Amino acid sequence: MHRTNLAALLVAALAITLAGCGGGGGDGAGAPPPPPPGGGAGAAEYEVGPLVVRTAAATGFTTQSLPNPLSMASVVALYGAKIDYLASTALLDRIVFASDRDGNLDFDIWVCNLDGSGLTQVTVNDAAESEPAWSPDGTRIAFARAWPASDKEIIRINADGSSPTALTNNSRTDGYPHWSADGSALVYETNPSGNWEVFWMFANGSGQTNLSNNAALDDYPCWSPNLEDPKIVFSSTRAGGRDLWVMDEDGASPTALTTTAYSEFKPMWDADGDNIVYERSWWGSDIFAMDAQGNDQHSIVHHPDNQYNPCWSSDGKFVAFDDSRGPSMHIFLKQTGAPYATFKVTSGPRNHRNPHLGSPTVQTERVLIGPAGSDWGGKDPLWSDAYAGICAFNHEGYLNFVRIGVAAADADTVEVTPLPDPGQGLNAGVIEARAIANLREDAGRGKLPTVWAFAPPYPTAIATYFYYETGKLVGVIVLRDSALPAGDGAAPAITHCVEAGRTVAAGSFAAVYDARGHNLAPDGATRVVFGANGQPQDVQ
Repeated sequence: MHRTNLAALLVAALAITLAGCGGGGGDGAGAPPPPPPGGGAGAAEYEVGPLVVRTAAATGFTTQSLPNPLSMASVVALYGAKIDYLASTALLDRIVFASDRDGNLDFDIWVCNLDGSGLTQVTVNDAAESEPAWSPDGTRIAFARAWPASDKEIIRINADGSSPTALTNNSRTDGYPHWSADGSALVYETNPSGNWEVFWMFANGSGQTNLSNNAALDDYPCWSPNLEDPKIVFSSTRAGGRDLWVMDEDGASPTALTTTAYSEFKPMWDADGDNIVYERSWWGSDIFAMDAQGNDQHSIVHHPDNQYNPCWSSDGKFVAFDDSRGPSMHIFLKQTGAPYATFKVTSGPRNHRNPHLGSPTVQTERVLIGPAGSDWGGKDPLWSDAYAGICAFNHEGYLNFVRIGVAAADADTVEVTPLPDPGQGLNAGVIEARAIANLREDAGRGKLPTVWAFAPPYPTAIATYFYYETGKLVGVIVLRDSALPAGDGAAPAITHCVEAGRTVAAGSFAAVYDARGHNLAPDGATRVVFGANGQPQDVQ
């Protein structure tokens, strides 16, 4: 497969340059996704900002910026060759977990990407290992290890499995380690005198100190990431039931967060220290969340089987957990926002548990175009192919993609021309082709695309408007006149001006569509005023 790199798309200048691409591939963390079946020697690969694009042909692929000097988003048209694969990449967490997937009876420490790819075994031995936790900088892992006929101890290891160091070495059972926000210390649970307590120690194992120091059961501690007001949340029976409590990092001012009839334990802070996810058990175990003061207690995951060991992703978009559905334990991700989809991360007949998220690397975030089953969790991408599209992204990553609906026979007639001076809040361009049947915009993971469907006879020229902050398609104007054949450099007649701070488009228009695909001018128009949100506001 011919491989090229279309790299360094500068956000400020919206300039696209071609450069050589280094090696890649394999199943390692951060590697690009595998090529789609049937790529063939004539295929090509490109990078457009955070997007990986694979085309069926190594020639003809074209990119065209739709610039706006004040735009916060880069908007780029892609056309000229059939697109077989398009995926967005992003800096995403990796998952560290315990598993017996190597076939031995004991559990070892493993790492994978957020979608389950890049699977790597970190430890290989006869000990039972569990409860791993990333350090804040992602370079180290703390976990519990129990050699045969021995109690659990806390171990620190580099992320690549090197330099294992025992941080505890005593006759107690030590487990559930979690790092301080600066990575200089850990909290963990241990059972001096047979009673579970929350202890503290430096990251080298020194200074071991009892923080909870109470006759009740105190366990499952987790340190808040808030450096300005660090707290430790933990589970305790000191009020009778098994509730969640919070205390200062020196053990002072213990305060109950939950006082329910349920058993609540294994709390984990989110990356901002504003929310806590935890297990709630009552004839089964579900995943709940609440804010840092114990308010707004609500279910995150509820399933007839049991869910355990919840953990937030760094961006707060997912909660990871292990689940007993099926014959073995597996790790799942649940979206914390709509449509609240659940993705299975691990597979196989063996068990996987104790997920912890961190140590981000560049990974595949979404597969928008590709073979069936190539998106996360074996799900289908939105489309199997495309002959043209428009993508948007900013310095933080992917924002949007709009698939342009043209038939294979019309693919070589596609031309995209930027519209000059479309207004400060808009990136705009004219799409021309022999026939444009529709536009379909990505509405987000797990959601159906937004559709702009055009009635036959299909238009040959449309003006598209993208909002400068979000890269979302906010308006479409169907032009009565076309500059076909494409490529002659003459855009259809449409002009823009600014009146009272609003962009105004003037010309001969057959239809005007808003951001939801509704036709605001089925009888045509000659003037369109765009509102402050970039959408068509007044059609005349």
